[in-house]
Amino acid sequence: MERRKFVIGLGALASGSAAAMGTGAFTAAELDGREANIGVVDDTNGLIGLEAGDSELVSNDGGSNDNELVINFNPDGPGDGVNPNSKYQVGGLGGIGNLDEVPGNPTLDTTVEDVAIDTDSDIEDHYAFKLLNQSGSDQAIEVAYEANEDFPSEAEVYMVSQYEEGQDDSEQTSALIASATPDAREASIIYSDDTDYSTDVDSGKDVKISLLVVVGDADTGDDLDGDITVRAGSHDDFSTADQ
Repeated sequence: MERRKFVIGLGALASGSAAAMGTGAFTAAELDGREANIGVVDDTNGLIGLEAGDSELVSNDGGSNDNELVINFNPDGPGDGVNPNSKYQVGGLGGIGNLDEVPGNPTLDTTVEDVAIDTDSDIEDHYAFKLLNQSGSDQAIEVAYEANEDFPSEAEVYMVSQYEEGQDDSEQTSALIASATPDAREASIIYSDDTDYSTDVDSGKDVKISLLVVVGDADTGDDLDGDITVRAGSHDDFSTADQ
């Protein structure tokens, strides 16, 4: 599957496509390198689907064929991206009971609760996008983000996910943080029975994901680019950190 760039400029936040998968059983899947002007793919009918939420910054008509999920911070207006010294949130963070504990690294000074803007809107109803397990079996799921080498030190990208069918906070909520000095575990959302803190995503269920962009005193023109990869099933590249 083609790699796509996740592009977040101090000017734009763009996302591109990946692949639609055919029908039938599978043991592993990888939706690689989503672009996030932010653009990921709208392959809502794939075995592992991606579907836009209700934000005006998110649509399903991106890409050259108008069939990709696009998170675009410059949809139609005169604006051209995120501001220095600003925070932007796409999707709600309400209904999550442990925002003060994610991304989950006790050495971090900042949690999602510290940077969140909207914790009233429920993530189950208001999300940036959702990942759907439309296969016939439960699947381990990972959403990974690798920041580009020029990612500014004055910026961070958070993704926070909610799997409603989890039995407790640790099984329901996961989060990643992308920064100029990324850590493999911090930059990965994981739902897997093979970890001590999570569970596979049931067939027919979904994971809701909201997005936070936090920018400090960055320079105009800086890019928060990176690669988003969605993995599913028994995948050789699945992160095993902190199991």
